[in-house]
Amino acid sequence: MLRDAVAVLAEVAIVALIGTLSFFQLRRWQDRDAAPPPTAAGGAAAGTAVDATAHAIVDAAEEEAQHGVHVVGSSVNLPDMSTRLAAEGEAAAGADAVGAPAVAAQAAAAAAAAAAAAQGSAAWVDQAGHAIVDQEEEEAAKEVHIVGSSVNIPDMSANLSAKVTVSEQQQSDPALLAAVYDDMAHKFEQHGLNLPAVGAMRQYFTNLEGLGEAEPLDYDAFPVPLPPGAVRLGVVFFQESNPELAAAVFEAAQEVLAALPPGTTAHANKPSHYHITVYMASQPHTLRPDPFNPASGGLKLDGTPQEQAESSRPDPRTLNKEIEVFRSAAAGTGAPRFEVHRLLMADSGTLLLCSVDHTGSLAQLRKRLRHAFPGGPPKQSTIVHASIARVLTERQLTREEIDRVQAVCDRWTENLRGQRFNPDRIHHIQENTFTTVEGPRVPLPFKRDGGGGGGLAVRKK
Repeated sequence: MLRDAVAVLAEVAIVALIGTLSFFQLRRWQDRDAAPPPTAAGGAAAGTAVDATAHAIVDAAEEEAQHGVHVVGSSVNLPDMSTRLAAEGEAAAGADAVGAPAVAAQAAAAAAAAAAAAQGSAAWVDQAGHAIVDQEEEEAAKEVHIVGSSVNIPDMSANLSAKVTVSEQQQSDPALLAAVYDDMAHKFEQHGLNLPAVGAMRQYFTNLEGLGEAEPLDYDAFPVPLPPGAVRLGVVFFQESNPELAAAVFEAAQEVLAALPPGTTAHANKPSHYHITVYMASQPHTLRPDPFNPASGGLKLDGTPQEQAESSRPDPRTLNKEIEVFRSAAAGTGAPRFEVHRLLMADSGTLLLCSVDHTGSLAQLRKRLRHAFPGGPPKQSTIVHASIARVLTERQLTREEIDRVQAVCDRWTENLRGQRFNPDRIHHIQENTFTTVEGPRVPLPFKRDGGGGGGLAVRKK
């Protein structure tokens, strides 16, 4: 008798919650279809908490509001004022192009709910909600628009579009993420360089035509100089927990660059500059002095270029609050456990050390920070990579040259795969020079749960 009553109540709860989820989804879809595209002044409205059982739908609303916002920059030196940053299809492991996000999200949620209910699982609510969240995140990532790149940097869409975007599930699953890296390596092997992406990156470097390697620009040497603190990010330094790995990677980078044709302009990062980006609170191409402010992160949208650049200087109180959010998020997250999967040349011309996280902690931390900063830059790192070197010559490689570079990457992949690094903290950095992570930094420890250090000695070739 009691079991029958519980079953009836469960069925009623199922119907009620599906109705609740459908109602909120329908309202959001109606609002989205009826309203004009969100702007810096009016966009990025985050979802509001309903109750504990509807928490998943709130997360989905926050994700869509954050990722779908139209970010307004400036008209200075920007020939192309509208950029669509579509996530690459192969990065989504063969996912179809954008079709009907609302229908897909609803179908995914219904399927998850039905399957879990059939199993009699008490966790069906969470599964249904996560189906909506995952679908919304994937679709929202394909709908990001940036109007203008920054106050003084030309259009970066070609380079940003070349960046691989993966789902939270892929970030947290080593096998899925490893497959993404293999696809990235295969893309370069098949097609060589994405020249527009290479060209977009050149603006961050000097000495592009002279002798020696290219050097990254100081932010105060930009066409319109940026003030201190304009670019801020949280990073993991893998060289702290496995310096032998960093030394081997630097050696590998020298061999890869030597395999490029004579006269190729490139830049190799120093081992002390190696880092995995966790979250960027303000990017050089998407400046955000106040990432808590959904309206373009507090960036001034009018005035002279100099006034706009100066507006990217963070207020000291806001900066301190930002650091404390990073601190709290790190302290509430278990330390990740990374393992190297591959050294690869991306078609953007960037040599990457790509790893997987066996804990899922990095994906959780990134999600916490996205939710904490509704005005933060919408385009964020989603894979686990360190940029080791960059090719900066806008010339396509021949078949022979591609094969030569790929062979070096494959050989070093065999040497590096399986290397581990277990950081015990992240760092919040106010970067002064592009890609160097040089500048004021604050160490922020992960939740104390043991671990630390690296693992497995680098095999000799």
